[in-house]
Amino acid sequence: MRERKSAGMTDISKRSAASVPAGRAMTMGLVLAAATLVGCSVLPAPPTTPALYDFGLATMNAAASSAPGAPVAQRRTLILDEVTAQGLPTASQALLYRFSYADDHQLRAYQQARWSQPVTRLLGQQLREQLERQGPVMGEAYSPSRLRDGDRQALVLRVELDRFEQVFTSESQSTALVQLRATLVEPGLRGDRLLGQRSFVREVPAGSADAPGGARALALAAQAVAADVDAWVGALAQQ
Repeated sequence: MRERKSAGMTDISKRSAASVPAGRAMTMGLVLAAATLVGCSVLPAPPTTPALYDFGLATMNAAASSAPGAPVAQRRTLILDEVTAQGLPTASQALLYRFSYADDHQLRAYQQARWSQPVTRLLGQQLREQLERQGPVMGEAYSPSRLRDGDRQALVLRVELDRFEQVFTSESQSTALVQLRATLVEPGLRGDRLLGQRSFVREVPAGSADAPGGARALALAAQAVAADVDAWVGALAQQ
C-alpha cells in the first residue's frame, strides 16, 4: 500500500511539474502582448512636412497690370548681380519673425513653414521680372567688359538684403518688413563709376498673425520694393 501511494503521489507531482512551463509560457505571452501595445501607444507621431511658400502670383499680377499703355523707353542693358544678405542666415529658407512688443532683439523662425527657395533667390527672381520690363537684364555670369550696349558697357546692379521678416506689434497684429540696399555702377576701362546707392524699405500689414499671413505680406512687400528699385534704376540710367 505504501508503494502504491508513493507511486500515485509521484504521478501527481509529474503532472504538476509538466503543467508549470505551460502556465509560464501563457503568462509570458500575455506580458509580451501588453508590452507591445504599450510600446505602440508611445511611438512618436510621424513629423509633419513644413508648408512651403513662394511669392505666388504677385509678379504675374503686377506684370499684367503694367502690360498695356504707352511704350516705355528702353533702358540700357543691365547686369543683375546675385542678391546677397548680410543680415540673414546664409542660404536660409526660414520664414522669420520677431515680437517687437516683447523682445525685438530676438529673430525667430516658424517651425512648420518655410520658403520654397532661399529668400535671396526669390527676391532676385522678383527683381529680374520687374527690371526686364524696361530693358534686357543679364545674370551675374556675364562680364561687363564683354557685354556692350552700343558704344557703352552694360550697367551693373548690386542688391544687399538687410531685413526680410514679419514683425509682430502685438499678439494679433503684424507687418511684413523688407529692407535692402541697391548700388548701380557703370563699368569703365579705368574703373567703375558709381551712379548711385540707396536704401529701400517697404512695410505691408499682414492679413493674419500667422505664417500664411506673413508670407503673403512679405511677397507683396517684395513686389513693391522691386518696383521702387526699378524706378530708381530707370532714372539713373538716363543720366
